Amino acid sequence: MAELFLARERGIAGLERLVVIKRILPHLADQPSFVEMFTREARFVAGLSHPNVVQIYDLGQEETSYHIAMEYINGSTLRELQLLAEQRSIIFPHSVSASIVEQSCRGLHAAHELRDLEGSLLGLVHRDISPHNLMCTTEGNVKLLDFGVAKATEGVEATYSGSLKGKFAYLSPEQCLHQPLDRRSDIFALGIVLWELCTGQRLFKRRTELEMMQSIIRGDVPAPSSLDPTVPAALERVIMKALAGDARHRYETAEQMRQALVAAAGKSNLVLSDDQVAGFVGQVAGDYLNERRTTLQHALERKLTAEERRRLLHMTGSNSNSADSTHNEESIRTVVDRPIGEHSRSASIPPAAAGSEHRLDAVDFPKPGEIDARSTTSELRLSPTSSVSLSHSWQQGGVSGIWQDHRRSVVRFGLSGMTVLFALTLAILLWPRTAAHEAEHDHSAILIGDPLPIGWAPTVDVNVLVQEVRPLHRYLEITTGRPMPMVVAQDYGDLARMLHAGEVAFAMMPPLLYVRAKAVEPAITLLAIKEFDESTSSDALLLVSMSAKIATLADLEGKRFCFVDEQSTTGYFLPREFIRRGGFDPETFVGEIHWSGDHFQGMRDLLSGKCDATATYSGAFLSADKFGIRVGQMRQLAITGHVPQDIVAAGSNVDPVDRERVQKAVLDFNPREHLGVDRLGDNQRITGFSPASEEAFDVLRRAVNVEQAREDSTKKP
Repeated sequence: MAELFLARERGIAGLERLVVIKRILPHLADQPSFVEMFTREARFVAGLSHPNVVQIYDLGQEETSYHIAMEYINGSTLRELQLLAEQRSIIFPHSVSASIVEQSCRGLHAAHELRDLEGSLLGLVHRDISPHNLMCTTEGNVKLLDFGVAKATEGVEATYSGSLKGKFAYLSPEQCLHQPLDRRSDIFALGIVLWELCTGQRLFKRRTELEMMQSIIRGDVPAPSSLDPTVPAALERVIMKALAGDARHRYETAEQMRQALVAAAGKSNLVLSDDQVAGFVGQVAGDYLNERRTTLQHALERKLTAEERRRLLHMTGSNSNSADSTHNEESIRTVVDRPIGEHSRSASIPPAAAGSEHRLDAVDFPKPGEIDARSTTSELRLSPTSSVSLSHSWQQGGVSGIWQDHRRSVVRFGLSGMTVLFALTLAILLWPRTAAHEAEHDHSAILIGDPLPIGWAPTVDVNVLVQEVRPLHRYLEITTGRPMPMVVAQDYGDLARMLHAGEVAFAMMPPLLYVRAKAVEPAITLLAIKEFDESTSSDALLLVSMSAKIATLADLEGKRFCFVDEQSTTGYFLPREFIRRGGFDPETFVGEIHWSGDHFQGMRDLLSGKCDATATYSGAFLSADKFGIRVGQMRQLAITGHVPQDIVAAGSNVDPVDRERVQKAVLDFNPREHLGVDRLGDNQRITGFSPASEEAFDVLRRAVNVEQAREDSTKKP
């Protein structure tokens, strides 16, 4: 939904601080639902002033572009601490676990008690409490993060009742059952966090998301002491009360839970303090944070290398080398780092006086071959990040973004009443002028080793697809030194079959196909996500003829639809979900289906009268006119969904060395530097690849699970 940048702000008298700029993605800026979600987060958090909640400095707008300025927090997420502790065989002391959750209760209670200007309680519910959204600073403070899916239960902040938000393993029973939520839902999630810290195990982690929700609803909660006898009885009572399946039996407020924790700690001789947390953070993550701090300093001085950018990735367990595979799950949604001088903000970073001007500029990155010489007077380096579907983000990807243009885009934002001027500059990934590079178009280049075939889904006309992506395959072969032939599957399902069977080593997969393939074969590895015109997501569209007398979805009832493939995300699955959200049963709503086979053919079939509507994605629609399709004779009836771009996945049998080599080559790909073009193909429009996280596919997984549960329920006698 947003992209984030790390910025250095300088004020009067040479005072400066690091801030995080969170900006809504350009292609979402004109969609009211996404803008509302984005601005709602800012409104919620801006109304909070609490040491245990991330601080929002400003919400601004420049034309149609919205941004949030927030504090930069120096520390690690609780998720990172869990993984690092596991790798070092360090157990969370119960005093540390209780201290972390006690502070979390403080921040959560402040959020729950948020009121509007008239003093009325908003009834705010975070809905995404998890270790990923709890940041532990080096000073021992705990910060509550990411209010992107928060909801006010009073007023106009209602969410569509069919939506499910939050991480599966940390949902409350009410969330799983789509029941009304209040603050006790967050208390349940915090109870899960405390249970897991005290036992060192996962509470509701299961093989599939559906199994997780079923376990949560059943209330499969063993007593912590049954797994770790050292858990004090008083602390266990607090945990079990927070995890009551019936919300009426939980703590009424986070403050009640905090007071119970304090009392339990006193009975159990556990010391609750910031020092406990700070000491543990230093013990477990000190080296890791020092390395990150050094890399950040380099980012303020020069362009980072690809390896340095990857070192800034926050650990989530997703695609990690963690020994415990059960940790490989949801990625971080939001992580920012604490600003310099947090304890004495008024002394070290005074707020801007009225009429004062803070100037934030960016350092130009050198063109290929330039000497690394930069102005020492520049005041800001913006570090690009992966967007997460989400979020993507500084939190998720550090400065891991890749930009294919050396130009700077200058925008003005109003920040805290100041005029702030800064440039959004992203790093150019330099390609060495080596013999291998010069051999890029030399078909006599020597390739050794067994072939590593890459499978592609027939999303568009095969001839178009082959012609457009052939240069990418050649680049990968030159870079890896291995033969990497292109294999176009007969249909979507055939691609999944080939990847499962090992007939292809890698696959470029549409998101729905990947989600379903991953459910069948969890060992499939997500390597990267495609950038389409520098975007890692796209819209699903429902198109009708310009001359058709069709104004609403209801007008299509009983009509003929052109769909692409049963495994197509935008060409079948999302339009069916859209029909269902409209209050119709797609099984009876759709009069007849015509299978077109690919997105271009679906549009051709619509124009030739073979159907009344067709489903496609924004990229195919935007490029269709270049392939002889008269887009002026079609119009968009609806946007049926928003999904990630296609992804690159590795099969379960691929050698780890080959997998890492190919992943690095894919992420390093820059069509301007490597091929001399701004983008690859008029249809594919590949401008690069970005690091990907499993979290980007959570919404799609939920929809798949809900549909599967619905189908299973209809099969019951």
